[in-house]
Amino acid sequence: MFTPAPISQRVKDLKIKRKEHDQGHVILNMERTKIYTDYYKLHEWELPLLKRAGALKTWCENCTVRLEDDEIFVANLGPDWRCTSPYVEWGVGWMKEALALPEDVWYREWGCDGVFAYVSPEAKKIWQDAVEYWEPRTIQATTLGDQPEGIYNLIGDNCTSFGNRSRANNISANPIPPSERVPELANIMRASDICQGHYSPDYKKIIDRGWKSLRDEAQAHMDAIEGKVFHDDASKYVFWRAMVRVAEGGMILTKRYADLVAKAAEEAPEGARKDELAKMADGLYNIVENPARNTWESMQCTLIYQLMLHTDGQSHGITLGRMDQYLGKFVEQELADGVYTEESLQELTDLFILKLGDYFSVMRVVTAPTGTLATKSAYNYVCGGQHFTVGGVTPEGEDATNPLTLTFLQTYARLYLIDPSISVRMHDGTPYEVWEAAIESSKISGGMPILENDNVIIPALESKGISHEDANDYAIIGCVEPAIGGKEWSASGSNGCESFVNLVGIMNMAIHNGRNPMPQGLTPNGNDFGPKTGDLRDMKSFEELKEAFVKQIEFWVDWHVSYVNFYELAYGEFFPCVSASLTMEGCMDSGKDVLRGGSKYNSTGLTGAGIGNVADSLCAIKKLVFEDKTVTADELLDALNKNWEGYEELQQYIDNELPHYGNDIEEVDEIAAWAMGVFCDKVNSSWGPRGPWRPSTFTMTVHIDFGRQTMATPDGRFLGTPLAEAISPRQGFDKNGPTAYLTSAAKLPQVKLGNGDQCNIKFTPSVCQGEQGTRHLQQLISTYFDQGGMQVQFNVVGVDTLHDAQEHPEDHQNLIVRIAGFSAYFVEMPKVLQDDFITRTEHEG
Repeated sequence: MFTPAPISQRVKDLKIKRKEHDQGHVILNMERTKIYTDYYKLHEWELPLLKRAGALKTWCENCTVRLEDDEIFVANLGPDWRCTSPYVEWGVGWMKEALALPEDVWYREWGCDGVFAYVSPEAKKIWQDAVEYWEPRTIQATTLGDQPEGIYNLIGDNCTSFGNRSRANNISANPIPPSERVPELANIMRASDICQGHYSPDYKKIIDRGWKSLRDEAQAHMDAIEGKVFHDDASKYVFWRAMVRVAEGGMILTKRYADLVAKAAEEAPEGARKDELAKMADGLYNIVENPARNTWESMQCTLIYQLMLHTDGQSHGITLGRMDQYLGKFVEQELADGVYTEESLQELTDLFILKLGDYFSVMRVVTAPTGTLATKSAYNYVCGGQHFTVGGVTPEGEDATNPLTLTFLQTYARLYLIDPSISVRMHDGTPYEVWEAAIESSKISGGMPILENDNVIIPALESKGISHEDANDYAIIGCVEPAIGGKEWSASGSNGCESFVNLVGIMNMAIHNGRNPMPQGLTPNGNDFGPKTGDLRDMKSFEELKEAFVKQIEFWVDWHVSYVNFYELAYGEFFPCVSASLTMEGCMDSGKDVLRGGSKYNSTGLTGAGIGNVADSLCAIKKLVFEDKTVTADELLDALNKNWEGYEELQQYIDNELPHYGNDIEEVDEIAAWAMGVFCDKVNSSWGPRGPWRPSTFTMTVHIDFGRQTMATPDGRFLGTPLAEAISPRQGFDKNGPTAYLTSAAKLPQVKLGNGDQCNIKFTPSVCQGEQGTRHLQQLISTYFDQGGMQVQFNVVGVDTLHDAQEHPEDHQNLIVRIAGFSAYFVEMPKVLQDDFITRTEHEG
């Protein structure tokens, strides 16, 4: 039976220190902001590749290096412990709002101890100057500047995610003058105001070769064509020159940390800490130029590279790949040699994961109308978005389990962490001890890890042109998206921000002749930009409605793909990802940045939200209007327009008498599979500038945002309430137990979901207790995987506990729940998200 190992005193002390620090304030430092802004001002003439690489190298030369007391790994984001930076080059909308606050409000929310993100007076001035410089140069500004005119027609469509955020509900109905379109759209759409991210570079290359080898490789390419620069060699030369700067930056930064630690060792009194510091310094000096020699050096290499990736500004969803594989090669030998015991290896791994948790980003800070910061938004500052994968098979197809696989699972079963996220790959030969450790950890720590099915994911990747050997080596990116670590720029989060289409909104377009029927005032004049595919009142058969749905899917997916393809044009030109390009396979040989298609494989992801509502709604229309003919189309649409007022009896009939997806009822499950297939086929046939698109189902929390702007739907749902998340049924309507729910989900064409799937399920604690509960869960999940399920993540928590946590948050500080592709501390979530989580069906057997 799996038993959580003891936690060392050192790890306990660090956890306490982190908690005490984070309950005070997180410092929003401006060191990176100033270094990058100053560099850009002084190098306006440089090409974007050289500017990005030059700014990163300059940061490596000038950033503050720190050594924390009792720390065994180094590499900090800024000059203060657990501080972070605003990435001013992404978009400045929320930053301008914050900086424009009256002084008294600014001080209360930003300028005193205990606030959400502390900014000193000196840092505020740096921030103001940087915002002024970057406003016309941000990712957002350059992206909106190259969009086609038709993009303005999409505001309020409620089918695409761009133009359909909460701010779009408040805009004027008057046309936007052309001179004001870019800034106004930036305010309305929040389009592209974060980086694309969502990738996994080749950490193994840094570990196995070292910075100097990569620098020398780039220099050799330059030397080979010096004085003979023909065809497109000039662009390649510039790329390799940028890579030299990045690699030299890594060497410089590592050397500065080595000097810092060596000095601390010299000054430390005789004893264990002095010896420890001397050993750290020796390891750091080695990896300045050379490959890692052992487990500690490989972990330290990973941290320094991760720090540089974050600093480069491509810090959304950075994925550390298969860490048990590229770090584990040292572990077995060092355990055999007695360098580590199981206990000391566990402490090392705990401290390594805790250090990775120091890397997080300020994505946005939401300001309420009162001027008060909405500090419990799911994506304010606590967004590391990091992920890594363990388990699975080797490239040759053998079981890949090693000692580090189980050590990582122990970390999550004991430390109650939400970042980085962890996935476990399962296959036919996965040892039961891995199943047991993964399930026990997830029971304890709120969906950490998530479980992925090799038997579905590997064929899904192969269908997109990835070799069998490389597909065997996939990792999970961001939330649940599979990609090939070190070999693929997957852009699995689309452009990083506008990653979703609202399948329910598209269905509404199909029954309303291409018009968003949301009442005026809740969305800007509705929207009638969709293709004219007919009104439900005029349709003679369910087949006509299905044809209309297909045409609407094709139209709105085309628009989303077009928008992101224009985004990539601007993003790839002005914001190349030089840090990832250094190691990604294909880039060095091709002389191309990852954003220009340099990596071996390329793709882009798109998520469809609300399949549960679509299935139930189409089934309701099929039965009520076309088969039983108990309700006319006029009556049904009138009920929706009146938000079921006066039609309560009809709503109750739909809720209680009609079939609902998630209960193993073939009639409605067949519709769900058909609708999902339509979406998948369309996305899979789409192409971007680097390669194919891939569909997925993870919804993060967008099902709440979309739901706010979606009218009542034929499945009985009220206006403004959340949509069904991911591939889950409508909240509370999977009533036949977990086996029926998972059987319904397995009927979806999940092998077509090359960008990942998300299946959430919640259990009462009583059905999962002990070894028997673990075996029952393993059998349930294994059966689902055998039926074609791609992924499972589950929560074991009772509704009573959740309500008590709302009432008494101080008693539930370690209560972690799996929301979507991420986990969160329940008491830190906004109430609307807490309430939505509580409404998920709680399975009792």
